[in-house]
Amino acid sequence: MTKRRSVAGKPLYHHRGLFSLRFQIVFILLLCYIIPTIVLGIFARHILLGSVQKNVESALVSNAKYAWNTTVQNLDRIVALGQEAVYDEELANAWNQWRSSAISNAEFLRLSRNYLDQQFGRDRFFTFAAFIPAGSDGLLISNPSGQSAASDFFRENEALVSHAAESLDTQSLFTGSGEQMCFIRNVLNLRMENTGTLVFGLNRNQVLEPLITLQSGWKANMSLLVDEYGDRETDWASLPEGFTDLPQENTLRYVQSETGDHYDLHLLLALNRAEQYHELYTFQNLTLLLYLLLIPILLLIVLFVRRRITRPIGMLADASRRIEAGELGVTVPMRGGDELGDLGVAFSNMSVRLRELIEKTYRSEIELKNAQIQALQSRINPHFLNNALETINWQARMEGSETIENMVSALSVLLNATLGRKNRRVVPLREELEVAEGYIFFIQQRFGDSLIITRDIDPEAETCIVPLLTVQPVLENAVDHGIAPAGEGTIRISVRRTDNCLRMQIANTGRGLDAEDRARIDAALSGESCESNHLGLANIASRLRLLFGSQAVLTVTGAPDEETVVEIMIPQPEETPHSKEDSAS
Repeated sequence: MTKRRSVAGKPLYHHRGLFSLRFQIVFILLLCYIIPTIVLGIFARHILLGSVQKNVESALVSNAKYAWNTTVQNLDRIVALGQEAVYDEELANAWNQWRSSAISNAEFLRLSRNYLDQQFGRDRFFTFAAFIPAGSDGLLISNPSGQSAASDFFRENEALVSHAAESLDTQSLFTGSGEQMCFIRNVLNLRMENTGTLVFGLNRNQVLEPLITLQSGWKANMSLLVDEYGDRETDWASLPEGFTDLPQENTLRYVQSETGDHYDLHLLLALNRAEQYHELYTFQNLTLLLYLLLIPILLLIVLFVRRRITRPIGMLADASRRIEAGELGVTVPMRGGDELGDLGVAFSNMSVRLRELIEKTYRSEIELKNAQIQALQSRINPHFLNNALETINWQARMEGSETIENMVSALSVLLNATLGRKNRRVVPLREELEVAEGYIFFIQQRFGDSLIITRDIDPEAETCIVPLLTVQPVLENAVDHGIAPAGEGTIRISVRRTDNCLRMQIANTGRGLDAEDRARIDAALSGESCESNHLGLANIASRLRLLFGSQAVLTVTGAPDEETVVEIMIPQPEETPHSKEDSAS
């Protein structure tokens, strides 16, 4: 026996560049790493960020509008109370009586205090309600419960109130500074004389409670201007209304302004963008960290694949090429322990054994195989195929395999239809439907529940004559061009005999016909094209013209968003006895 030859000292395999197995595996691993990274990045960057932005914007705008409207209602109520004090004229009448000496100073003070206490003393919006009579040299009259607060306020803001009273005329004004917020309005009598000034100390936390709650809930910086109270430094006219995302400033901004007859109101909310999108940024950072941690794992997998899979397979591939080139008895330095090791041992043993066998019996064995192949080829004919299928069918029945039995039966029907049928040109529709059922059985094995086939066959039409192989090619065309591209659909078979005409429709709900399909089908039906795409339809149309002339019609209708319908109209003799069908040629 010839000694074993090893490949020691020789390269066992060579690289194939982009087509090497190692490159392909590494490429697949990289794709498994890169594609999820890109998909998650796009998802987080565009889809998730966009969704979060819309949710934040929608929630902020909704909450801000609610707080705005509630605050406007509070301010309107304060303005309305100030108007009532003017319109009911109680203070003006008391002032007129006091100025005309109809009542004493004490009575005037009592009437004024009582009025202020009754109207405003128990209102949660007011810390005090004060009246400064005109011509009293700064006399301050306040409701009893707010007297201390009024005194403190006027000590610090006397000049502010005096200036506002002189400039207001019939208007009102919100003013103040810091936590001190007040509402000022002049009181006029019927002769439009200024009888004094009403000053309301406002409970800022109550009046602006909706906006303060909004600011706290969103952890926002709030700037507010009501007439002269609040932020006067901001250029409110330059700020765009509504929600604005400012990534460069890491800010989300909401601005709303309203200029009315009684007061002007401006609101600015500035939110920390990173804080509002905290969960999203956390998700992005965790995703990035995860993929960074996966890099060393990916490298280890690549090294493992190279050492334990691609290198041994490369050895086997190189040894196989050398055997193919005639260098028999090549072995590889691979030992057992795993599947590839066992494969290497088996390969080496097989290589040595193959060399021994070829050296002894190569020529005689090859000649014998050639003779056997020629003998087998000479026996493969339609008769032999049918006999073989019948034997397989019998064996399937013996073993109780209904699926194999049905598949063999269906294949036998299809082979008989294409190889036999006594060279007839027309056959009864009943036979065509049997061939179609054989084809349907096979395609349903392929598509399963994703393909639905319905049948509406007129029993009287089964004796009608049709050209050989008419139904099955149309079904195959529906599957190949409609159902298969769509991946699913329904095929509807409808056959009717009306008078002396057979009307057959085969419709499918798969991919519809576009303009290019329409052009190819029209060319095939007219006989102008011999493209293989619609060769079955062209063949049927040609045979219909030869057998029935212009009396037979084949049409195909459909559109991209509609079902495709193939309709065949075949003229029939008045009687089509079965005996005539069988003998038709």
